[in-house]
Amino acid sequence: MKNQNSNFGLVAGAAALSGISAIVALGGLSARPQKPPAASVQPPKDKSTEVSGFYCNLKALTPAERARHSLLTLKLMGAKLETKELTDGYAFRLDAGSVSLAELADWVSNEKKCCPFFEFNIHLERNGGGLWLRLAGSDGVKQFIRSEFKLPAPAEASKHE
Repeated sequence: MKNQNSNFGLVAGAAALSGISAIVALGGLSARPQKPPAASVQPPKDKSTEVSGFYCNLKALTPAERARHSLLTLKLMGAKLETKELTDGYAFRLDAGSVSLAELADWVSNEKKCCPFFEFNIHLERNGGGLWLRLAGSDGVKQFIRSEFKLPAPAEASKHE
């Protein structure tokens, strides 16, 4: 029995390491911008929660949560069927056959931990209609979302949709 437990530990450790390696290879896939938009600021050194602007707390998730969150982020991006610009954010229609409601709820739960400035709304249309994720927030959050989710600028978006 001891040998089986040690093998399980080796397999689990290798799986965790490969997941973390994949995340590092893919650039982290966090909700942290590569280049912070003009409206973003870095958190103060005292870790105060009273911060103007937007920043992501990358330490809010454990390594295992971050790995799962990164995989779900890829899945959600692949399931995006439509993007609608809103006055205070964006709404994304997702392919409900590609991503489940439970996966979306899991993603929102973890995203809320590291990016508490977002307002989230999951909307299910009746009669098997669309699955929508709405991200919104205070002034400046739209630019942050565009940067994070690599959305085209508003003028470019109208040309493609």
